[in-house]
Amino acid sequence: MEEPKLQALRISASWHVEWNHFYEVDPSKETIIYLDSSSLLHLTNYALMRAINLDFRPENDLNGHFYLRVINLTEVINKKGNKIYEGDWENLYFEFKSKNRLEIVIEIERLLIEIPPFKSKLSPKK
Repeated sequence: MEEPKLQALRISASWHVEWNHFYEVDPSKETIIYLDSSSLLHLTNYALMRAINLDFRPENDLNGHFYLRVINLTEVINKKGNKIYEGDWENLYFEFKSKNRLEIVIEIERLLIEIPPFKSKLSPKK
């Protein structure tokens, strides 16, 4: 089998691609190896304080589904005095499940345009 291409996505300039293992493949015996990552895609927007994460669950399972989540971010200072961003995976802004890859693409692209900023009560005052 020829190596599949990464899934084309329209991503605006304010989003950072942290990693991308989201290929133009639908689950099949031949393609399931491309759906074995615990996280297929992770995008971050520090201005909005949001992250978008895509998994395939269960991994390597033809009966699995794509699982799309939007995570709220909080800015914190670590022990070394560096600014880092923590995701609140317990209180998601949005989640969506589908077996259809193209539905996921549409939803990702919609979120990239429409998602509002997250205002944390814990964020430092500026």
